[in-house]
Amino acid sequence: MPKYTYRCDECEKVFEVVHSITKKLESCEECDGLLVRIPSVLFIIPGHTKTVSPHKVGDLVRNHIEETKNELRKEKERISSEEYK
Repeated sequence: MPKYTYRCDECEKVFEVVHSITKKLESCEECDGLLVRIPSVLFIIPGHTKTVSPHKVGDLVRNHIEETKNELRKEKERISSEEYK
């Protein structure tokens, strides 16, 4: 599942959440303020000479994949260490 970054308009808290692409959070858990989804990957528009990021898109994607793999590995370890009743 993809990771999304949200920012609360009310308390300005910024946090990341992993959820389905069809789901969208709307209110802050702390203050019930309106949440705004922040794009987590910067896109390069073809034809523009200036880019938003000094990184190549391939590098950003590769880093995101590695981060996600590490998070999944940690979650798997956490789950396997828990006792099931």
